[in-house]
Formats: sequence, C-alpha cells, structure tokens
Amino acid sequence: MNIGTQKIACAVFAGFVMSMASMSAAEALSSNFSFMIVETDDDGAEKLVKRETVKPGETIHYQLLHENMTEQALSGLVIAAPVPQGVSLTFGGQDTSVSAVFEVQAEMNPEIDGLEWSTLPALRKVADADGNLHEEPLPEEEVAAVRWTLSQPLEPGEIAKNSYRVRLN
Repeated sequence: MNIGTQKIACAVFAGFVMSMASMSAAEALSSNFSFMIVETDDDGAEKLVKRETVKPGETIHYQLLHENMTEQALSGLVIAAPVPQGVSLTFGGQDTSVSAVFEVQAEMNPEIDGLEWSTLPALRKVADADGNLHEEPLPEEEVAAVRWTLSQPLEPGEIAKNSYRVRLN
C-alpha cells in the first residue's frame, strides 16, 4: 500500500505552530516547510529523495526553516509541529541548527488529563495488573507532537533549521 506524501505533508503543515512572546510570528518570521523520503542504499548510506508516495515502514524527513525578518533579535521562540496519525516519531531523528531544547508531547501520566511535554528520554507512567503505576520508556508511536524551545534569541537574518523524522506505520 502506498500513501501520497501530500496527504501526510498537509497534516503536518496544518498543525505547524510558532509562538513568540512579543510579536506576531507572521510578521517576524519567514517560514518554510519541506519533506523528503529517506532511502538507504545497499551500503547503508542514506539519501533524501522527493517522491509522490511512501510505503509502510519508510521514513519521512520533515524540515522546518524560520528566518528572522526583523531588525532585532527575537526571544522566546518556540517551534512546534505535530506527528500526524499513521506515522511514528523516530527518536534520535531530530536536529536543529540553533541551540534549543527538544521535547515530545504525549500522554505520560494517567493521573493527569491531557498531553504533557518531556525532553528525551521520555518516560511514561503505566498501571500494572494490580493498578500500581510504574515508569517505562515512552513508545515512539505515542508521540503526538514535537517542539524546539530556542535557548537564545534568533538574530536578525538568522535562520533556525529544525528537522525530525517519522516512520509510516
């Protein structure tokens, strides 16, 4: 079964979020979203290719670029993007060109309603047969979104390049 990459890309782009403390993100940042399929040759070398379809088990590489279009440094920048249904985040597949804290969002504590953010390695609490809670590593397929909280202001003209990978279930 092949799935069109446009369908998966639209799901990510629709949920792509930026937030800043003092200025409208639309006025301050030029944003670009792209994706490619990760192919591996017989020697294990990876290459990123553009294709119209993706097969179950294949990896998609998402890239988010944000350029500061103002004449002043932008502080408090958070770049977030969803992990669409039908794919699983690939832990270790994230990268950033600027100093930032990377976090994942998932349900991590059944005693708290809703989703929570955590750095990696993320742990979640699960109940055993007796109802006792214990921690276990968060499965990749449970991640609903990712975000980078920039550690330093984004300088005028500077570009933040963030990427992450998902695997089609």
